[in-house]
Amino acid sequence: MSAVARIPEPEAGALSADVTVIGETAYVTVIPLDEQGELPDGIEAQSEVVIDALAAELSRVGAGLGDVAHLTIYLRDLGQNRPVFNEVYARRFGATVPVRCAVGVAELARPAMLVELTAIAAVPLS
Repeated sequence: MSAVARIPEPEAGALSADVTVIGETAYVTVIPLDEQGELPDGIEAQSEVVIDALAAELSRVGAGLGDVAHLTIYLRDLGQNRPVFNEVYARRFGATVPVRCAVGVAELARPAMLVELTAIAAVPLS
């Protein structure tokens, strides 16, 4: 088995691939940056943007949100942010929901970040 990784742009300062595919499985990590590379304000907007980013990364390898088998959600302030994230998540994932784990964290990579996602997804056969 060989791995295929989509490496982020060097100026982004990331030390990780955005998505790595090994065999028929994609491993993805995304943060809530919009199309302009900006971090929106508030948990609802960040939840929408981070799920958009996940969908975009998965589409690059031929997968979609319905192919996600496991999702880890890193949230600042579980008590306040989890209910809002859950509303966005339920609407965006619909009836096809992956196994998931929500983890409360003290901080994320950027001071204003409220959510980050890692996912494991099946890559459909061509």
